Amino acid sequence: MKTLREVAEALCPIRLGEDYDKTIYNMIDKACHNEWIDGFITGAQWREDNPVAADSASDPESDSIELCGLLWDTENLAIGGYEKNGRHYYTWEDAMDAAKSVGKRLPTRKEWKALCDLGSTWDDELKGRWFGGNHDTDHKGSLFLPAAGFGYSNDLGYCAKLAGTSLTGYYWSSSMDDERGDYAGRLHLGSIGVSPLEISLITLGFSVRCVRDK
Repeated sequence: MKTLREVAEALCPIRLGEDYDKTIYNMIDKACHNEWIDGFITGAQWREDNPVAADSASDPESDSIELCGLLWDTENLAIGGYEKNGRHYYTWEDAMDAAKSVGKRLPTRKEWKALCDLGSTWDDELKGRWFGGNHDTDHKGSLFLPAAGFGYSNDLGYCAKLAGTSLTGYYWSSSMDDERGDYAGRLHLGSIGVSPLEISLITLGFSVRCVRDK
């Protein structure tokens, strides 16, 4: 069986090294070219280095639910980052790259707020919150976000310790803070409620839930 790199090279044999023919821009629209390089090739490389099952929640064709005009993955991203107890935690930059590698993106701060505005209910058995749909009854049409806590650095390295598991959940948004370049927006959830417009240092390890535009 061919590797993903071999498949990519067969489909796109042009090399982007010193011998790369610049006239390619006369044959391929620049935007499409960039999309190809940044999307397929980057994604193929990521997947080759981080293999996952075809039916993984991180697969581009994973199950999704439509809420607020977006398609939300029904499971957290599970490619890359720091894995602990079956959960993955990402710095903000890692989160952005990992979502892009599977052809998806992070929600913006406004999109997190729109989801929260649909209403939510804490699930004490599953340790997380249901959003939208019948969140307070049978959960039909609802999205579940587990309270996976967060990771932080110590002298042993990135995300060497976790805190708040089963009590609280933190999810990155794609929105950087307008005033401080080392902070980004995130959703915070717990048993008491939710807060979609908070900010945190981009070096902390949070969960990721990907979305796609319809």
